[in-house]
Amino acid sequence: MTIIIHHLNNSRSQRILWLLEELNLAYEIRQHARDAVTNLAPEGLLDVHPLGKSPVIEDDGKIIFESGAIVEYLCERHNGGHLVPIRGTEAHIRYLEFMHFAEGSVMTPILLNLYTARLGDAAAPLHPRINQQLESHFAFMEPIESYRLVCW
Repeated sequence: MTIIIHHLNNSRSQRILWLLEELNLAYEIRQHARDAVTNLAPEGLLDVHPLGKSPVIEDDGKIIFESGAIVEYLCERHNGGHLVPIRGTEAHIRYLEFMHFAEGSVMTPILLNLYTARLGDAAAPLHPRINQQLESHFAFMEPIESYRLVCW
């Protein structure tokens, strides 16, 4: 059975497309486009998700949303176990930290940067703090690849 992904441009669904490719899974994309002026998701996504959010996948009659949950589901159900360290290990703890870091810590300054960019000069007082947070979060992520090689 083919997985259906409801993909919204400029959203976290990009990471799900990447994972589907990594897992070599068959999938169908249902495109949803943001409004060019407001940058909001189209109302049609409300038919798929009660909040009109993306990504959402449909798999074997199940609807799964939230990108972190989708990643865990796909790895567990569709032969992605090689991407997840063994539970109970230090490597699995790091995996969980970085899985949640992507949606928790780092997403806030990224979204603030996106939203304030639309405000022009009115957002100028916020930019130093947002930029500092972006720099520190991205610097934190830099050694992850070499760290991953040690842990996994």
